[in-house]
Amino acid sequence: MNLIDIQTFLTIASAPSLSRAAEILYISQPALSHRLHALEKELGAELIVRHKGVRSIELTPAGQRFVPIAQKWEQLWKETQSIHLERPSAPFRISNVDSLNLFFMPRVAANFLKGNPSCRLNLVTMRSNAAYKAVENKEVDLGFITNPHFFKKVHTIPLFKENLVFICYKDAPYQSPVLPSELNSTDEIYIPWSNTFLMWHDYWFGSHSDLKVSLDNMSLLEQLLKLKNAWAIVPATVAQTLAKKDGFRIVPVQNPPEPRTCYAILNDQHQPNPLLSAFIQELRCTAEQFTEISLLPPQPFSI
Repeated sequence: MNLIDIQTFLTIASAPSLSRAAEILYISQPALSHRLHALEKELGAELIVRHKGVRSIELTPAGQRFVPIAQKWEQLWKETQSIHLERPSAPFRISNVDSLNLFFMPRVAANFLKGNPSCRLNLVTMRSNAAYKAVENKEVDLGFITNPHFFKKVHTIPLFKENLVFICYKDAPYQSPVLPSELNSTDEIYIPWSNTFLMWHDYWFGSHSDLKVSLDNMSLLEQLLKLKNAWAIVPATVAQTLAKKDGFRIVPVQNPPEPRTCYAILNDQHQPNPLLSAFIQELRCTAEQFTEISLLPPQPFSI
């Protein structure tokens, strides 16, 4: 007994006549009769009633009992054939700059996974230039960066602008409004947020200013800001996250740096993947909840 035998019988059982069943199966009626006889011989029972001159199909009691068995047999075969298709999906790989880890990514990733529970999400932290190379080489599917570069095979999509603000610990002697000209760079916890921030910083403190601490990530920022007179310029969402903890203050500053822009980057030759637009949309929805962030007009891109 094989799948062809089962499908032949189920077609016969649902057809008005043997000739019609043969038409549905695209075989001759003699071939259909041969299949039916072979199945009956294997089962040891007749499945249809044969009356001379009667063209309609009538199942024997054995045939009626065999219908649900044949249906189960066919379903089990379909399920076994789908096993090779049930492979784990490839991970959805995203890179982002370090400053997005503190606030954005935990919220965005959690909300995204609620809507895409079968997705295997792989998050890595990369600087903007490294992210471009990873996207170009298809090592990641989507990147979030703050310093745009030009790579032939990478599409750069502006997402939003975020204010950069002044933050310090509660014991620091800074009062509103803070004047950049009165700040001492030797008390600064410095992180190069964007190219526009670098230009602002060079204008007020010089390109070779002495710094208390220079960081390339945010893992130590919170503890270092507790040093005497320490201060930092950080993205507004980072400052708000720290300000919710005991002791940190956001202080208005005159002539602040320009807002930094966050971009999404993806390979121009990427494979179609609806997860790309879904994740970008989730990040935009999170960003628009904050007054310190201005969403930029969405740009169409091929998913």
